[in-house]
Amino acid sequence: MPSLADALALALAGWPVLPLRGKIPLTAHGMKDATTNPAQLERWWAGGAAHNIGIRVPLSLLVLDIDPQNGGSLAALAEVAGGSLPDTLTVHSGRNTGGRHLYFLHPGGEVSSRRLPAGIDVKTNTGYVVAPPSVHPATGLPYRWEGDSPSHLPAELVRLLRPEARPARPAHQESARPGDILAQKAAYLARYVEQSPEGTRNGRLFWAACEAARDGHPDGTFDLLEGAAAVAGLSEREAAVTVASARRTQGRAS
Repeated sequence: MPSLADALALALAGWPVLPLRGKIPLTAHGMKDATTNPAQLERWWAGGAAHNIGIRVPLSLLVLDIDPQNGGSLAALAEVAGGSLPDTLTVHSGRNTGGRHLYFLHPGGEVSSRRLPAGIDVKTNTGYVVAPPSVHPATGLPYRWEGDSPSHLPAELVRLLRPEARPARPAHQESARPGDILAQKAAYLARYVEQSPEGTRNGRLFWAACEAARDGHPDGTFDLLEGAAAVAGLSEREAAVTVASARRTQGRAS
């Protein structure tokens, strides 16, 4: 298990870290508590404590999280990137099934995993990832580094990571027809979900989807909410499951 020395080494290299139990933060505010402060790390790892280590993703980077348990694969990512991927800083999961975190330089602007292949998520500064030498809670095997530095994303991946453009709102609106009111409500709900702080994303998405179902919104609104949740940091699968649950709660098929 990682020791204080491991945590300090990462912090001294500039990575904001936090203690984990398995993959779950041990601090009150989760990844928001991540720090490079040695005194705080000494308190978290006091008395020879051994915890897994989480890294809050730096603002300058993003991480593509490939999860084979949900159908993700390096081959699928390489295919949509144009056939190959550049060598980049990588962490191999201790689950030992091919999962990995690929660190890339952030291209700037909003990013979303919505258009990436299944089982591939994107992590930014609003999230954290497990760092070596943590051990996977299911296997007891360590996470491990490969490579030296993050690379630039291939242009095709940058394109896929950009959220789909929303239709422009008319500059002048006449009388508020029922369809207009629903469109305005859909835009409000999407903004509400998109701006969800860490720890509130599923709850906000569920509430918004319930509101949309209760008001009789068309299917396009639920697609919009799933896209907003992806911008907020939820994976496509999490967003789809939450929206489907909300619609069932309100008695509508997903």
